[in-house]
Amino acid sequence: MSALPALALTCLVLGGAAPSAPVAAATDPGGITVYVNPADSVRKDARAQDGRAPERPAASFAAVQRLLAGMGATEARVLIHGGTYHPREEVNWTYSPPGGHITFAPEPGTGPVVFDGSRLKPSRLSTAARQRLVNDPAAVAAAPGYFMTITSAGSGITISGETIQNYVNGGIRIRGAAGDRVTDVTVSGNTFQHLGNKYVSGGTGYGGVHITNSSHTVIENNRFYNLENTTSPGNIHGVYLADYTNDSTIRGNRFGYVSGDPVRTRHNSKDNLVDGNKFWHTGTYAIFSDWRFDGEDCGRGNVFKNNQVGTVSYYGKKFSSGTQGQVSPIKVWLWGHDDPKNANLGGCTPDPITSGGGNAYVTTRPW
Repeated sequence: MSALPALALTCLVLGGAAPSAPVAAATDPGGITVYVNPADSVRKDARAQDGRAPERPAASFAAVQRLLAGMGATEARVLIHGGTYHPREEVNWTYSPPGGHITFAPEPGTGPVVFDGSRLKPSRLSTAARQRLVNDPAAVAAAPGYFMTITSAGSGITISGETIQNYVNGGIRIRGAAGDRVTDVTVSGNTFQHLGNKYVSGGTGYGGVHITNSSHTVIENNRFYNLENTTSPGNIHGVYLADYTNDSTIRGNRFGYVSGDPVRTRHNSKDNLVDGNKFWHTGTYAIFSDWRFDGEDCGRGNVFKNNQVGTVSYYGKKFSSGTQGQVSPIKVWLWGHDDPKNANLGGCTPDPITSGGGNAYVTTRPW
């Protein structure tokens, strides 16, 4: 994480001078463990900080990427020392060994890991560019307001056990591209809290987990609490699956006090499953909505089942009232209203979202 002082790392030198030492040991070590302590960035001997032992942690995620790339590692665990960190810049994870898998998790025995974005450098975008963010994917990509942006398309990623808070745009951005999709990312057991421009000025909140052009994402057993925008409150979601994001599973999560719809698909995102989650005081229009602007495609095959839903929205309006407000020319299919009106369906056939059964309204917080 270049926000946290980066450190030059030397490539790992294997011991032994015998010329017959297998080259594969240096270029493809397989499963390895790398330690990182973003606060431990000032040492007299930077070369000793190679990340290969708890007492020699790498000082940034950028340093970890250089280490893994230098080793040609395919399978790696990145263990984060416990602490509360205030990065100055986003983590941009690009390392992508074909067929590999990188896991990020807290280092056992060192305490909770908290990333707090309240000191993130402000966006250099102009005011006009910020206003275009909701419709301009390139502008969204340029805004430095997420904890981590993942663009690694060749390997799987797992992120678990972290608390991510006080970022303006959101927590984790999974950003594939047409023809270069990100696949097999798992986000599990994390807490996303106090995200959006209610907590950090200078932009717009979009999602605890914000995904585009990706497949087979698993988002499970996370907590999404207090994701709120003061301006554009409906734009922030717990999970936002946009632009041809398919075959995702959102299961076993808790969503509380999210000012926008806690789960949203957009623009031909299909075959996504929302199963066994709990929702309380969340949503502008609905609990699960499929959104498209004019010229965008309908979603399809998205299923909502076995969820527990509080009877009122973020704004205290009963979902059964059927009052959704004027959203034209936006087209949106909504789950969560008994009597949907003009915003519902939006001309999509078949329905972008269907109920798989087992959903229930609850009048007390379900956790």
